[in-house]
Formats: sequence, C-alpha cells, structure tokens
Amino acid sequence: MDTSRFDPLYVAIDKRGRWFLGAGAFDLLRGLGEHDIRRVILSTDPDKQGFLSLDDGQVTAIGVVFPVLHGPRGEDGTLQGMLEMALIPYVGCTTMASAIAMDKDMTKRVLSQQGIPVVKGTCISRWMWDHDREEILKEIGDSLRKPLFIKPATLGSSIGITKAASPAEIEQGIAFAFTFSNKILVEQAVENALEVEVAVLGNNDPKASIPGQIIPSGEFYDFNAKYVDNSSELIIPARIGKDLSEKIRFLARETFVAIGGTGLARVDFLVAGDTAYVNEINTLPGFTSISMYPKLWEATGIPYQQLITTLIELALARHTAEERLTKTIELEKSLGV
Repeated sequence: MDTSRFDPLYVAIDKRGRWFLGAGAFDLLRGLGEHDIRRVILSTDPDKQGFLSLDDGQVTAIGVVFPVLHGPRGEDGTLQGMLEMALIPYVGCTTMASAIAMDKDMTKRVLSQQGIPVVKGTCISRWMWDHDREEILKEIGDSLRKPLFIKPATLGSSIGITKAASPAEIEQGIAFAFTFSNKILVEQAVENALEVEVAVLGNNDPKASIPGQIIPSGEFYDFNAKYVDNSSELIIPARIGKDLSEKIRFLARETFVAIGGTGLARVDFLVAGDTAYVNEINTLPGFTSISMYPKLWEATGIPYQQLITTLIELALARHTAEERLTKTIELEKSLGV
C-alpha cells in the first residue's frame, strides 16, 4: 500500500467472529496472542461511522475498507451488505455480484442466459436428494457423461470437490459435498483441460489481464494443490495461442459484466482445444504479492502497489456515484401534493 497516500488500519476477525483493531491483528491470526489490539464492531450508526470500541465506546473513523477474506461471510455479499449499511466504501464487488459469484449454481444460470459457455451439469438441493434420490441418480446417469466433478455450490477454494465415475463414487461424492453446502453441483469433467485464469479490474469499463495458466500438482487443482503441497506451477502468460488468449480475455470481461462486477475479480476457465468454459468467478481472489491476481496484473503492466491504489480509487468512485442517487423522498412530493 502507498503509505504516502493511505494510512492503513489493520482488522482481524477470528474464527468465533470477534473483530479486533490494531497493529497486532496479524499476530492474532497467527495464534500469537491478543496484543496491541482492541475489540471492536463495525458501526452502522451514521453518527458513529467506523469501528466502535467495545472497551470504551470510542469510534475509529475509516475512509475505505479493503476486504481480504475468502469464503462465506467474506466474499458472499454478507460483509459487503454490512459495509453498505454502514455507508462505508469498500474494495470489490457489490452485495449482489458477490452473492451471485459465490453461488456456483446462480453463476451458471446468469452466464448461460448471456450465452457465456459453462460446463454441462445439474444442481441438487439436500431436500431433493433426501426425497427423490433414485430419480436424481437416474437423471445424472442419463444426461451427464462420466467422469463427473461433484462440488458444493456455495463454497470456494475447491473444498469438498470429488471426481467420480462409478455409481458408488457418485453417491459418496454427493454425500461428501452435502457436508459443506445444502446445494451442490454435479458437472461433466472437461478431460485434459487447461486451467486458465484471468484477472479483471474496473467498474464501468473493466479491463482483463493477460491469461495465466495453472499446472496442478495433483489430478486437479484442489485445496491441497492450492494451499498445502506448494508444488503447483503458475505460468504467465498461459501457453495458448494469441486468438484463444484474446477470446478468453473477452469472455472474462463479459462474465464480470454479467454478474454486475465492480472493482476486481478473477475468472477461472477450463480450456479444451479452442473451447473455453467459465468454471467460476472469484470476487476476492488471493492478494499476496505472489498470488495469481496481482501477478497477472504485474505481467500486464500494473505493479502491485499501483494495483492496490487503483482498487481503492475504484471503491471510492463507486461509493461517490452511489451516494449521488436519491435514496429518500418526501411523501407529499411523491404524491404530487
């Protein structure tokens, strides 16, 4: 972050959902104790805008929030809605776009309506599975080509995903996915697919980075390959032709616009031959200096610090535009009195 322009305040949220403000926020998350921090809550009171201390009631005002959170209650629109209630600008997609992108079923519905290619599959709710299991298995067997990928519909980081081919593996994969979400996706595998990612940046006129490619350490890019064994390979630019690269960049922008994206997102593709399928959209991608999103922009010509500045400026611009809108009217005026 450019500290000549911005004065950072650090906030940690622990696994119990407690919020802490202070220089010791990172130590807290590393399990090093609660030092140089104080308990706070995000105030939605317009007269006490910012972080409200639970110790002394003092308010720490903030100009903009930069969320660096993954998964439920981080990038699914709930935090974004809370920040909107508090009238505080924030980096990234709005409540609606965040919620759509977090739900893989809704993402596929929205993209399909816009003619953006997605992998063939079906969505199953827990209630449907409990009440009509045999019919669901028959439909899967009749309509989808094996092998299949089975995944929770509302979770990220490739958690709960299995690859299945036999009836027993499919049932086991469905049961496993339902331990993480009440709605799951069953999709045809794109065999021998390249995993390609594109970073998107902007509000009304979003830009797409050059594509990058992931060579997973395992059979597919699961949680272990992403975060545990550290042996997956990131290749920038992706090993694809120029025409296909431009096609994927175009689809990434179209995907971002389709969900109503603002600020940033990373669009992940499965590429087979000349066909690119949108696999998912990540509205709060990893943001360390070695994460794919900033690395893609650095390769495209935007250094890490400049990227952070641009995202903050986009957040402030969107908030300013939103605040110009008329939100309340006098009843007499609305009735023409």
